Parts: sequence; C-alpha cells; structure tokens
Amino acid sequence: MSLLERAHAHAVRLGRDRIGGEELLLAVFDDGVGHALPDALGISRDVLVGQLEKAPSSPAAGTVDGYPVTTEVLDVPRSSGLVELVVGLLAAGGGAARVLGEHGVTEERVREAYARIWAPFLDENAVWGSSVACRPADPPAEIEALTSEIAEYRRRKEVAVDAQEYAQAGLIRDKEKEVERRRSVLIREWAATVDPVDLAEAVVSLRAEVAALRRI
Repeated sequence: MSLLERAHAHAVRLGRDRIGGEELLLAVFDDGVGHALPDALGISRDVLVGQLEKAPSSPAAGTVDGYPVTTEVLDVPRSSGLVELVVGLLAAGGGAARVLGEHGVTEERVREAYARIWAPFLDENAVWGSSVACRPADPPAEIEALTSEIAEYRRRKEVAVDAQEYAQAGLIRDKEKEVERRRSVLIREWAATVDPVDLAEAVVSLRAEVAALRRI
C-alpha cells in the first residue's frame, strides 16, 4: 500500500472526504521507520497523532491519482522524498504545518531527525509511497506493513477502551490477533532464509541505532 493509499484510509477513518497534510503525516507515522520520527523530534507520538486527527478540515482543491486532496497536498511535488514531503508540508502552511509548528518543528529539525533515523534504511531517491531500501537481514515489506497495521489496531483499541466502547474494543482486538498470526507465519518463513551472519550484523547495527536514539 502506497503512502497516498494509507493517507486515504486515514481520511476515511476520520470521516473526511479528502486527503490533507494531516492524513499524509499520519500515513508517514504508520511506517516502520516513520513511526520513530515524532520521538526523534522530541514529541509524544500519541499527542501528535491526536492533534492531527482533530485538526480542522480543509476543503479539497484538486485531485492526485483520483483522490481529492487539499491545497497543501497539491503543493508538495510528487517526486519528493519523504524528507522533502514533510518540509514541503511545513512550507505550505496548512493544518499539518500548524500542528508541527506548535511543537517548534522546523525544516532543520526535520532534516536532522531524518538523517539520524532514516539514513541506514531509506534510499534518498525514493519518492513518497515507495519501498524502503532493504539490507540482507531486513524483513520483507509485507511484514513491515503488517507491523504498522498491528500498531494501528492497538491505537484504535485504546481509543475504544478510553471511550468505554468495550464491544468495539473486542472486535478490534480480534482483528489485531488475526494480523499478528499472519505476521508470525511470515516471520517464520522469512527467518528460515536469513543468513546468520547478516542477522548478527543487523543486530549490531540496531543496537548502535538504539543507543543513538537514547541520546536524542
């Protein structure tokens, strides 16, 4: 699923008939790497997601790939990498920019955070919605997608519980467990193909990245 498709899914979930900068950012945060961006910026991910979901809705001003989108989305070139996408949304001055601005997010801070977290994973030439560059021991994209889906189900479950909608929370939990089972099968299949040396190198690299994040 591309970034634009994930953004559309967020818009539908929020009852909006267009994709705005808020939905694009929510889609970025769904990604296995983008999920770490708010923390790298020193912002609570839950707080940032909540603010984006509650931001006032802007009307559609055009379409991209058949999806109605706001002016701020139209202003972000489709050939942009994810770094430029966030920077472009900041420059557009729409709802996404206002939410980020409340936390003092600037272009410099975005670039620093991306360079720190995404450099080992992301092809600098990738355009929004494209695949992450894989290393030998990186899990397949489908596993990453299911991981993001599980995170979203958990977030929705917490919202339902907070609203005391326990029946809804139970339904969401069942979907979460089904996705977890599918991911477990894929992980076992993938693990059987990974070279132990590649896996060991990935673990060493991950420990270094975690240590760097703790110093942020």
